[in-house]
Amino acid sequence: MQAWDVVVVGSGSAALRAAIAASDAGASVTVLCPGALDSPQEAPMLAGLASSMGEAGSKAHFSDTMTVGADLCEAQVVRSHTSSAVDHLIELERWGLVLRRDTNGFPLMSHLPGHSIARVAGTGDSTGREIRAILEEQCTKRNIPRRADIETLEIVMSDGCARGIVVLDVATGEIFAVQAKAVVLAGAGHEGAWGDAVNLSSAALAAGADLPLVDLEFNSRHPLFVAGAGVAIPMDVLAAGAELRTAAGDQLEIADMTSNSSICAAIDAAGGAVLNATALSRGTLPWFAGLVTILSERCGIDMATESVAVETGVGHTIGGIPTDANGQVVNGDWDSPVPGLFAAGDAACNGFHGAASSCGNRLLDALVGGERAGGHAAQHAADSKFAASSTLSSSAKAATSRMNSTLSTSNGGVGFGAVRTALTTAMKAHMGGVRDGTGLDVAAGVIAELRSTGISLSDTSPVMNTEYVAVHRLNGLLSVSAAMVAAAASREESRGSHVRSDHPDTSSNFDHHSLVSSDGEVSSLPVRA
Repeated sequence: MQAWDVVVVGSGSAALRAAIAASDAGASVTVLCPGALDSPQEAPMLAGLASSMGEAGSKAHFSDTMTVGADLCEAQVVRSHTSSAVDHLIELERWGLVLRRDTNGFPLMSHLPGHSIARVAGTGDSTGREIRAILEEQCTKRNIPRRADIETLEIVMSDGCARGIVVLDVATGEIFAVQAKAVVLAGAGHEGAWGDAVNLSSAALAAGADLPLVDLEFNSRHPLFVAGAGVAIPMDVLAAGAELRTAAGDQLEIADMTSNSSICAAIDAAGGAVLNATALSRGTLPWFAGLVTILSERCGIDMATESVAVETGVGHTIGGIPTDANGQVVNGDWDSPVPGLFAAGDAACNGFHGAASSCGNRLLDALVGGERAGGHAAQHAADSKFAASSTLSSSAKAATSRMNSTLSTSNGGVGFGAVRTALTTAMKAHMGGVRDGTGLDVAAGVIAELRSTGISLSDTSPVMNTEYVAVHRLNGLLSVSAAMVAAAASREESRGSHVRSDHPDTSSNFDHHSLVSSDGEVSSLPVRA
């Protein structure tokens, strides 16, 4: 049985930054990636990195984040994140990140929704990709092993503590346990419920361990998906000079928008919009060369000469596994930590975003949250011993039996594609930008029926069975989707990115987080003073 001080699940920026921090703190650490090493299981970063570079301090960044979060942000976390943002930007530059620069040679800060001034730095359309490459290099320098195509099946708990995980090596079909003193969940969110990609949801892993989830009714909507194609255009193009106009030709002034959600609301109200990037200067266009290529090859659109029809959608999710400011998972109460279990990035909900997310804050949360979770996981590991070997072995044997049983009876049920389409259709129709009680009841019924319906498999071999992996992920996504709908139904108010057409008045806001247990019961978690 493999044994590590810290095991990190995920392959994006949060996972890599957590591994670096754990290694620097002296822990033995490995990163298990649910896919190829160069294919992080998370939605693309849709803006750059927010920081108060060039400002007198981080007070304005703190204030803006709290405002966009609609009074559901955890002030301690927001203060910690925003005050350390400049240090993270400097660290990335020291490690080799090449940012866009202004005429004075300083990092070019863009003015994007959610910020009162220009505060988002980046590298055009490749900020997330460039940062991930730099973090991968730092992992290599520290000899941190990363394994590809390792699907995490479950978290193994014993005596209330996380003792390790059970995983599937997709290439060989082998299921085995990995013992750990600390586990860091830093994988994808659950935005796949609205789209075609079905990634491994860290929230589903937590729910499978009978842990509650928090703030699932909130997500960050993105206004720049290519209509009918699902390709996400980064918000940075708007700050670079592109114009966003309604179908009637009226220009949308994004500087006046308080968040991406407000832009999405304006686009939806206008019946659609078009993005005109033909005015981007010759010096600016190379920073978006990747986007130009994608639009040309996948959509047949020449961004330099043609306008792009865009539509709104879910960019990334906000809710997830509840953690404290150090990334430690909590179980139903801020003062009830789960020993040995940590989360970061899209997997975690630490209260940084509140009810809506500002441009550039998602990447900031991935970096700061990853560093904090990895560092504190290493501290926990230093004071702990390996335990529950027999429990881990039993869990691996049970998982193997379940897979063999599934593969031997794979011909019954409904096809994967039909279930996925039914889920995304229900989520887009009833858990989109505007919701109501009747629609949420319909969505709950559809999801309940899908969860009770077996998904058929055509591949009965355990070796390189990507179909089995996809079904495992989809089942997890169905469980989280049910929790999302329950959370949305329980919040009978409009707050941030959660808009109830049957309860539009926000004057009766109740300041608590929605906590959904593993059996679907919704309770409240107070916002800390």
